[in-house]
Amino acid sequence: MIGVFVIRTPGPEATERVGRALAQEVQPGDCIELHGDLGAGKTCLVRGLAEGLGCDGSQVSSPTFTLMHRHQGSLADLVHIDAYRLHGPEELRDAGYDPADPRAVTAVEWPARAVGALPDRAIRVFITPVADTEREIRVEVAGGTLAERLAGGLAPRPCPSCKTPVGPFAELWPFCCPRCRSADLGRWLGGQYQISRPLEERDLDEG
Repeated sequence: MIGVFVIRTPGPEATERVGRALAQEVQPGDCIELHGDLGAGKTCLVRGLAEGLGCDGSQVSSPTFTLMHRHQGSLADLVHIDAYRLHGPEELRDAGYDPADPRAVTAVEWPARAVGALPDRAIRVFITPVADTEREIRVEVAGGTLAERLAGGLAPRPCPSCKTPVGPFAELWPFCCPRCRSADLGRWLGGQYQISRPLEERDLDEG
């Protein structure tokens, strides 16, 4: 059984947040296939994935001319592959790719060019532009504990003001619209919300 999750992101920042959310649910040894045309936002999502794994996201770029980059992370390493210029699966193996690497999560752009070298069981992400910056991101994963975790992390949640379901990558998350965000702010200013415990000095330091 395949679990399918469809997400709309309003811009690159939200697309990166999808990558960070995926990083919270994947484990070393997992492979993420990234499908989409040039400029769809695949590398943008990988940048968020890298940051979520504790890597330096600023170092992530399309590795087209070197085929594969490995980024060290505090939670797991990220192996970033761009198979666009790949001539065959053996070329990926010769580059040192290990599909059973127990220390790394793999993200593969243009995975159709690497058939035969990638694990059969993979998370498949399809990125489709729907406007200048807006993207539709479709995540497909085999049923199991990963599908359950993604369902919890990517599922819409009710707007605090009107309870309309809002996807976690909406521009005004967790609110559905500017009106609801303003209404919530008004309740704070009007004293309708209360902090559950007295403020302590450490709260001010953390702010």
